[in-house]
Amino acid sequence: MENNDGVSVGFSQEQTQALASSYPPGATAESPDSWYEYVAVIDCRPPNTPEQPRLEICGFAVSYCEENVPDSYGPRSWIYRRTADGSGPTSAWAEVAPTCYTDSVPVRSGEPSVALTEAMIIEQFHRTDFALPQLVVQPPDGRTLVNLPVFFELGWPEAGYGPDEIDTTTIVGHEVRIRPTLVGATYVTGDGAAIGPTTSLGGGYPDGDITHEYTGAADLSPYISVEYGGQVSVDGGSWRPIPGTATIDGPGTPLQVLTSTNRLYDN
Repeated sequence: MENNDGVSVGFSQEQTQALASSYPPGATAESPDSWYEYVAVIDCRPPNTPEQPRLEICGFAVSYCEENVPDSYGPRSWIYRRTADGSGPTSAWAEVAPTCYTDSVPVRSGEPSVALTEAMIIEQFHRTDFALPQLVVQPPDGRTLVNLPVFFELGWPEAGYGPDEIDTTTIVGHEVRIRPTLVGATYVTGDGAAIGPTTSLGGGYPDGDITHEYTGAADLSPYISVEYGGQVSVDGGSWRPIPGTATIDGPGTPLQVLTSTNRLYDN
């Protein structure tokens, strides 16, 4: 396979997937007395070998596919195969070809690979244990007076993954890193009003730019609703945006709004 610049980049996705239909001489899909076993060895050799194919993910293997086969997830790998039957392997590992479609390399003849898809990444993004936005209120004692500005601030807890923190997992053999981003925050005041969405984190007196004045006495529970976006990196590759967003509501913060009464006293 050649890319648009005429550079030979190894097996295409179709060629890589077609390996699942290949059998040793004398064997067929209908009579699989023997078969090929495959392994994708990331092209950082050494230390990677067919026995330890993912010991290291080096910069060359990642950047090669990003630059030459940008529609692949990479990293560049060498496909190895050996013959096997019911008694076990019957030959040594031998090189087949390089490919940037590492996730399309089958495990063996007759068993197509499970490729990493965008749908899998989106599903994993929505499974992320997002940090719940915490509403910090000033005055800090949970009590305020009507017609006085209340300052709101968004705080991130230690639990969960907030903006720019990285959640790492493995999907069909790939290291997938998901990094949440802040799309916007909506400050729900509890009295029917809302401020946002905005990227402001607010703040306390006197510089905070998210404020609200309550006009009547009430016991309220304002909170923050955050819309998260996300970025993904596969096998150490560059960060790419994840389609879609996730909206997470934080816990309510008890707030008592009181009225004040002016009284005149005789001396």
